[in-house]
Amino acid sequence: MIFIDNKYTRWYFNIVNKAKLRTLPTDTYTEKHHIIPKSLDGDNSIDNLVRLLAREHFICHLLLIKMTEGKAKRSMAYAAWQMTNISNRDRYAPTSKMYEFLRKQLSNTYKGVPKSEEQKRKQSAIMKGRKGTPCTEKNKKLASLRFKGISKTYASFLNKKHTEETKKKTIRN
Repeated sequence: MIFIDNKYTRWYFNIVNKAKLRTLPTDTYTEKHHIIPKSLDGDNSIDNLVRLLAREHFICHLLLIKMTEGKAKRSMAYAAWQMTNISNRDRYAPTSKMYEFLRKQLSNTYKGVPKSEEQKRKQSAIMKGRKGTPCTEKNKKLASLRFKGISKTYASFLNKKHTEETKKKTIRN
């Protein structure tokens, strides 16, 4: 079995089975959920899909973290994290405790996982690029402005040099 036999698994299937049996009004907001997640070899068949209320969907993804181990747990933690990701904030806005829980779960799933040689090479290249980049006066000014709360776009506007032609256009208007 791909899921650990624990209370969370029972809770999960209880939510799923109740959702399969109920009839909701057509104007009720629901979300499609894969009972066996696609990342765990689930498919898009009717038997593997259920319509859940938004809150149930979120809870099911939290339960999936508690029902799995190893690489599967990492996938489930990532899926739950993505549900609260910045681009989805209109859907799910996590509390600070939920944010902390999800970040810890996601972080813990990566501990002790060996990196491939390609991953090590990419990370090394990224770090070398950061260390080898000289800090120019322009970058120092931009960093200072950002620290003061001034955006890079506005900062670049402040630093623009006007040519004689653009100065004339400005005077005419």
